Amino acid sequence: MRPLTPRERRLVAVGVLAGAVGLGWLAVVGPILGGFQARDERRQAALERHARDQRLLASLPALRVALAEQGRTGRAFQITAPSHGMAVEALKQRLIGSLSQEGGAVGAAEEVKADTPAGRVSVRADAKMTLTQLNAGLRRIQNEAPYVVVDYVSINAEQAARTGQPGPLVVRLQISARHVAPPAR
Repeated sequence: MRPLTPRERRLVAVGVLAGAVGLGWLAVVGPILGGFQARDERRQAALERHARDQRLLASLPALRVALAEQGRTGRAFQITAPSHGMAVEALKQRLIGSLSQEGGAVGAAEEVKADTPAGRVSVRADAKMTLTQLNAGLRRIQNEAPYVVVDYVSINAEQAARTGQPGPLVVRLQISARHVAPPAR
């Protein structure tokens, strides 16, 4: 191998110097700048968290008013009965009465125990009625206190599909409500 010329030596020296500067940048300056960037990101996250917390604190008066309103209207969203069985019976009567008043032929209503959370009662009933009667019955259930949750409505229109004529629908309706025992006197 032949010896390098002075010009080639200078090019190699500049290359080695550029490599040393690059390694120095990666080893010293890069982590320092990365630390500045990481602290800036943490600072931005803290500022966003602070702004969110300030909005939450500013909304506390409105939340207190809403809580007071819920406390005043809470009785309209629950069935007050001394026992669980009496609450179930009251809910059954509510369901049967609402559907019967609209002209539906309601079968027996039964309590639903599966998947019912503690403190709630749930009943279901089968009925034969027209679509108009079903709509009116659902409207009555929805608009009368105590307000209940309609868990599901199953509609079977098999007769209408077979004959091509509108006929009675076979409906299964399940509703649930919160149960609260009356306060002791």
